[in-house]
Amino acid sequence: MKHKNIAYVYKSALINNYSQIEYIVSEGAKKTGEEKPRVICVVKADAYGHGIATTAGALGDAGCDFFAVSSEEEAAELREIEKRNGRHPDILILGHISPENVGTMLRDDIICAVVSYDNALELANAAKEFGGKLKIHLKLDTGMNRVGFPADERGAEKTTREITELSKNENLLICGIFTHFSSADEEFMNGNIIEGYEQYGGYTRMQLERFNKILDVLHENGVDTGVRHAANSAASLGLPEAYFDAVRAGVIIYGLMPNGAIDPRFTPAMQFDSSVTHIHKVNPGERISYGATYEAKREMLIATVAAGYADGFERAYSGCSVKIGGKMYPQVGRICMDQFMVDITPEDGEESGVKVGDAVTLFGGDDGQMSSDLASRAGTINYEVICKVSKRVPRVVIE
Repeated sequence: MKHKNIAYVYKSALINNYSQIEYIVSEGAKKTGEEKPRVICVVKADAYGHGIATTAGALGDAGCDFFAVSSEEEAAELREIEKRNGRHPDILILGHISPENVGTMLRDDIICAVVSYDNALELANAAKEFGGKLKIHLKLDTGMNRVGFPADERGAEKTTREITELSKNENLLICGIFTHFSSADEEFMNGNIIEGYEQYGGYTRMQLERFNKILDVLHENGVDTGVRHAANSAASLGLPEAYFDAVRAGVIIYGLMPNGAIDPRFTPAMQFDSSVTHIHKVNPGERISYGATYEAKREMLIATVAAGYADGFERAYSGCSVKIGGKMYPQVGRICMDQFMVDITPEDGEESGVKVGDAVTLFGGDDGQMSSDLASRAGTINYEVICKVSKRVPRVVIE
């Protein structure tokens, strides 16, 4: 079947990006005198829209043996994929775990994040019922204030006491501990310091200090915390002292920077293409698309493109530019559910080379600038641009 819309996923880009991360953290570890950390590849949300089977397959071939997902369903799917690939990597669920699913987690050898003492006991009791010992990573809240054992000055003592007690629970196996930085992209990629945290050298370093203090007390208490990890994509690129035993590579795996900048070391792994389905002239004074918000100031040649917000090309992108035949053209009027319009009016004395059936690149196939521009226009981040490409857009893997 011929498709009007296609998201191309480039395996070579995924492998290149993984190799770049491996090299960067290896060099960073040398500066701190530590061993090279493992790279945990984050493949949640269907590998940021790239397809979990394709992505895990490529990254596994490149050497990745540790993945992170968001849910029990994603973990089970990934375990099946990796079984077919003849591999058995570590799989960590970063999100909430339902006690009812502990049996499946034990069966599939999945590591579960624990975010509080009560949460840990709940999962321990479920593991006891299923007759197993659940592998867990302890999540510390060092300043994200989303989920996790509190690691601030008020909560640290209670947290270390509770974790020490949990380390003796016969139905739990603590094999890791981690935290998440809220502002590493702002501070270590954009050069901003969060106001009020200058004394620490930034908000991220304050979080790192809290994490280290908890680790030190747990070590003094004789608790083996297993794999320690804190660095996300941004910290992996700019904060070697946060590497510990592993780093978590998210959006950089897919070739994009956490701050939307361009880094030539990384290659965007997705290219979202649509196609021209109709070309027509519009007279001066005519209006284009919903709400009649766009008025033609001159005679225009308009191409209709077969993608819209139901495909993940958001209405908020209205006014952007797309690429046809290697040339950028402005999008005009509001983006519709399944279509949008582009101004392909030729320059004086020229003829438009655009024809029905031509491919239209919405983003990708470049250094990441197109996806960053879309994110900026929509007031969001490039993560959302790639994740929003909907399931109805076929993924075509380029080997």
